[in-house]
Amino acid sequence: MRIQTTRFGEVEVHDDHIIQFKDGMIGFPQLKEYVLVESPSMPLVLWLQAVGDSDIAFPVVEPWFFRRDYKTPMTDADRISLQYTETDRLKTFTVLTIPDDMTKMTVNLRAPVVININKSTGTQVVLQDKTLDIRTPAHEAFNKAMSNFFLTQTVEKPEQSHDAWVAVDYKGTERSATGA
Repeated sequence: MRIQTTRFGEVEVHDDHIIQFKDGMIGFPQLKEYVLVESPSMPLVLWLQAVGDSDIAFPVVEPWFFRRDYKTPMTDADRISLQYTETDRLKTFTVLTIPDDMTKMTVNLRAPVVININKSTGTQVVLQDKTLDIRTPAHEAFNKAMSNFFLTQTVEKPEQSHDAWVAVDYKGTERSATGA
């Protein structure tokens, strides 16, 4: 299937890459289907792109860039929403806010996105931990993570145009194409 996106143009998406959010994302309960898309201009950041609305995409990153001891305790309702069983593999992301002034970038540690890789389901978990902030400053930690990322790159990637995209199969494979 092809979906239109504001950031990446037209993107080819396989049905098994679509993540079902039973309750949608906070503020967008009507949007139930998302796909993860990676932009080559910002390694380490994935975009949780709504399948049904080209304008809606959330930049997401792994929370461990900002807090090494990050945990995502889930309620029974969260487990049900994810169709979670003990043998399932979960992946946790936090939503990043990227303003024009990148030094004011923040990350929401209080409401992570959890994806059940085995079932292609997702939910946004609202944590009750009051020590976690919804606007945690992220610029310094993100820059450090980006520096470490570039230092650990051992294979040089081929030149890509600024409009290239990689649709990421969170199960472990990648597919490349050029946006429209």
